[in-house]
Amino acid sequence: MSTADLAAAVRTPGLTRIGHGVHAAYDPSLIQLLLDRGVTLEVALSCNELFGVLPTAEKHPLPTLLAAGVPVTLATDDPVQVGTTIDAEYAAATQLGLDTGQLLRITRNAVQAAFTTEERRTELLRHVDRAARTSVG
Repeated sequence: MSTADLAAAVRTPGLTRIGHGVHAAYDPSLIQLLLDRGVTLEVALSCNELFGVLPTAEKHPLPTLLAAGVPVTLATDDPVQVGTTIDAEYAAATQLGLDTGQLLRITRNAVQAAFTTEERRTELLRHVDRAARTSVG
């Protein structure tokens, strides 16, 4: 998806999430637009690699997006076709140098962006926080 297409999509009223928007990392004005609109990017690392979305997997812009404060999630996109799992996506993220804190942030982003009730969202965030305390302690 080009940055022009991304910008048009982000301006869509009511839009909260975009899949495959990693090229936003190369456009500071688009990053700002994502932040201003509170739009979450769904990142499918294996899919990006398989389909050659980026020159190399090692240079994936996920860390850049995180550093800019863009809410991102990890996704499997089409796990049967791509042959991935969410565990594999998290493992791939660690290969990009993401630490436990960043991975927890991604998980929290996913819960915040989930199409669910506020009750369920709160319950899931509590679960993530408990898991975070367990992994740190």
